[in-house]
Amino acid sequence: MSAGEHVELELLRHLADRLAQSYELFHSVNWTHSEPQRDSHGELDIVVLNSAGDVAVLEVKAGEIDATRDGLFKQYGLLRKNIGQQTGWQFSSILKRLKSEKLDVRLLHCLVLPHYRISDEGTIDYPRERIADADECLDLAGFVQRRLGAGRPDAERERVRSFLLDRLRVQPDVSALAGTLQRRVSAISGGLARWVPRIAVASGVIHVRATAGSGKTQLALALLRQACVANQKASYVCFNRPLADQMRTFAPAGIEVSSFHQLCWEGSSRPRIDPDFEALANRYLDEQASTAPELDVLVIDELQDMQAAWVEALIARVRENGRIYLLEDPEQCVYPDRTQIEVSDAVVVSARENYRSPRKIVETINLLRLTDEPVEPCAPLAGEPPQFSVYGGTADQTVANATARAICRCIDLGYSLQDIVVLCWRGRAHSELLAQDMLAQWTLKKFTGEYDALGEPLCSEGELAIETVRRFKGQSAPAIVLTEVDFDQADPLWPNLLFVGLTRARMHVEVVTSRRAEEVLERRLVAA
Repeated sequence: MSAGEHVELELLRHLADRLAQSYELFHSVNWTHSEPQRDSHGELDIVVLNSAGDVAVLEVKAGEIDATRDGLFKQYGLLRKNIGQQTGWQFSSILKRLKSEKLDVRLLHCLVLPHYRISDEGTIDYPRERIADADECLDLAGFVQRRLGAGRPDAERERVRSFLLDRLRVQPDVSALAGTLQRRVSAISGGLARWVPRIAVASGVIHVRATAGSGKTQLALALLRQACVANQKASYVCFNRPLADQMRTFAPAGIEVSSFHQLCWEGSSRPRIDPDFEALANRYLDEQASTAPELDVLVIDELQDMQAAWVEALIARVRENGRIYLLEDPEQCVYPDRTQIEVSDAVVVSARENYRSPRKIVETINLLRLTDEPVEPCAPLAGEPPQFSVYGGTADQTVANATARAICRCIDLGYSLQDIVVLCWRGRAHSELLAQDMLAQWTLKKFTGEYDALGEPLCSEGELAIETVRRFKGQSAPAIVLTEVDFDQADPLWPNLLFVGLTRARMHVEVVTSRRAEEVLERRLVAA
């Protein structure tokens, strides 16, 4: 450092040691003032901030100064600066910047000359009381305190502090971040889609057991696209109707994409009034027993939700040299009457990496031991742990009020209503929220339980999507509000259902639980 910079730091240490704790010091603050023709830039040597947010700027001029009839001058290498003009311009620019940010505080500008003594007279540029000469630099802290004052504590101080620290109050653009994140997740989670199709096995059956967010959907789409390019007849069958509807929008045209019960419904000439799906399934199984195989590629998704008889009937549709891909996550099974399905001579592929859910959410899943084996958090977004809140107990703590507050927290974080999906723990027949058309001030967009003549599900018009956890399996959204969460220790399926709900979120999740569910989770954490 130069000799002048050493002096400046000594003055700074003096102030730090002797000023009261209510003051705050800033050193070497760069500033910019925008003007129509050009921008002005400069640096403030030392800034002192009091409790009220008032500011004293100390311009330190150490070393030699040239005093002439034209004013005070300081030589910086080959550059000679007029100190009066410099300080006046600096004061004016900082005052404009404070006013432009609507910071109504006092601004003092003081000239510090540690190597000179000044007479008792000031000039038009420098009022004597704003000059600290060599004698006054011996007690520079007292000089500042007498002129600036301690000030009464004021909220404006924090705004001035942020102003001087260059702290911008920024909020993420969630929509932009969500798009970037989804592209990144698709890129890093494509492992299954790249190497599973390369596996050759004599039986033609490949059984993929992979956790949520590991890339099963990308794998399924890759298999369907490859079949389309090879001019092979392919079919994708899952359990959940909403998942099938979503997959149909991405799959190649002409590929059969359906839920199992859709196949049964279409195979029975589409009865339009209250179809009995159990009877339709039995009829489909009987018909398939006498139908010749016609598929080259079969992809069965959500195998954990299927029944063995259904899988046998679907596999019977595949030609002798065809390929069969069974995709499942046993830890997402949320139906008590399902059993593990095994197919002989199948090659089993396992994957425990979650690329979609934020890492903090996956860490919470592992902490609560919601899966038999830990899931590996591999998402590019760390995110935050799930935010838990409790409903019940008072009139203000109804599930509707608690859910509305959770939605407001998502909105405060920058998520739009289109980014948020409310997932109900209870089914349509028992959900308090799904029985309503409004939640707080928002109209609800939900499945009505009815279908049109083409078998498409009918949804109500609304601004906020609401669905059950079970129907939303296989799908995801940037922000999830998982609500009506209610279970006790005796419920064997609660870990699976909570796992499904948490892994639907690509960025943020709020969980609204009953008090008894909260107690179960607390005991789970203590046991961990």
